[in-house]
Amino acid sequence: MGGNHHHNGRPGPPDQEALKRLRGYEAREREAALGSTRWDAEVERSLEIGLPAADSIQDRTISTFSRTELPHFAGINTFMSFPYLEDVREVGNYDVAVLGAPLDIGTTYRSGTRFGPQAIRRISALYSTYNYEFGVDLRESLRLADLGDIFVIPANIEKSFDQIARAVSHVAEKGVFPVILGGATR
Repeated sequence: MGGNHHHNGRPGPPDQEALKRLRGYEAREREAALGSTRWDAEVERSLEIGLPAADSIQDRTISTFSRTELPHFAGINTFMSFPYLEDVREVGNYDVAVLGAPLDIGTTYRSGTRFGPQAIRRISALYSTYNYEFGVDLRESLRLADLGDIFVIPANIEKSFDQIARAVSHVAEKGVFPVILGGATR
C-alpha cells in the first residue's frame, strides 16, 4: 500500500512536504525572494509628487494624494493602478503597454462595450499586482504603463480600425507588448 496510510487502510497524517504546500510555505518563500525595488521607487515618487502625509500619519510611506496602487479604492483609473503614460512616444521605456479600444459601432444589438476599457480599469484597481500562488509581482517583474484609450471615430468603423492598428503598431514597433482592452464590433 503506497502513500500515507495506517495499517487499517485509512489515510495517515500528511508528510512534511505536503504540509508545507498546504500551508503556503513555497509561496511565502517566493514572496520573500521578490524584493521591493520598484515598489520602493513608486512610494518615493508618490511622496515627491503627491506630497508627504499629514503630520498625524505615522506611516511615512503614505502620501497626501493617492499616487500608488494603494489604497485600491482610490486614485485615477488606470489598469491595476499602473502609471498613466501621457507621452506615448516614451512607450519604449516599458515592457507592457495597456491601451483601450472603446469600440462597439459595428453592432446593432446590445451595444455598450465601448465602456469596457474603463470598466476593466475600474475593477482591476481592486486587485494587487502580486499573485501569492505563483509568487509573482507584476510591478517587480515588468515595467507596465497605461496609455489610455485610442481615439476611435464613432461613426466610421474603417477609420476606427485604422486608429487601432496605428496605436497597436506604434507600441509593437517599440518592442513593447500591447494589452488591448476593447469592445466588440459584432
